[in-house]
Amino acid sequence: MGASDFMKNIYDRAETPWESKAAWQIVNRNLDYLIHRHRDELKNAVMLARNMEDSLESMFTLLNDLCRATCPWCPAPCCLSAEVWMDFKDLVFLHLAGHPIPDRQLRSHLKKVCRCWRPKGCVLPRISRPWICTWYLCPTQKAILLRKSCDARDKFSRQIQTVKDCRRKMEAEFIRVVS
Repeated sequence: MGASDFMKNIYDRAETPWESKAAWQIVNRNLDYLIHRHRDELKNAVMLARNMEDSLESMFTLLNDLCRATCPWCPAPCCLSAEVWMDFKDLVFLHLAGHPIPDRQLRSHLKKVCRCWRPKGCVLPRISRPWICTWYLCPTQKAILLRKSCDARDKFSRQIQTVKDCRRKMEAEFIRVVS
């Protein structure tokens, strides 16, 4: 199976990808193998992952402030109902940037709650969370963000766009190299 077939199979699924522990271990072992095998050719993809990491880290203070202001008092935390999981781009990023990989997919089934949710919030470090957990802001958080300065809102929007662009380019570069 070529890399493009591999990707097609991932995105054609209706359930959470790599739900079983065995499938999770296989996909991560395969990514490790491909990255080590193509280390020299993946320099651009690694650079994109590092750029993405810088943009993500520059958002964390604002995101932590928003969460502290809203999440502890929320009657219906997003994490309990959100259909989140690590997607292919999330995994490629974690591998290329050298961040720890969770020991299992975040959900064992779409009807289950994220494994990393606790009453006081997510147990994953911000940098290791799926992209959707970073960019999604609940209505209350959006309202707080709207009260910030125009410069702060514009900076946040630019950072979000930078991460989106880096994710897209990083995935394309990874697939180009390993295919």
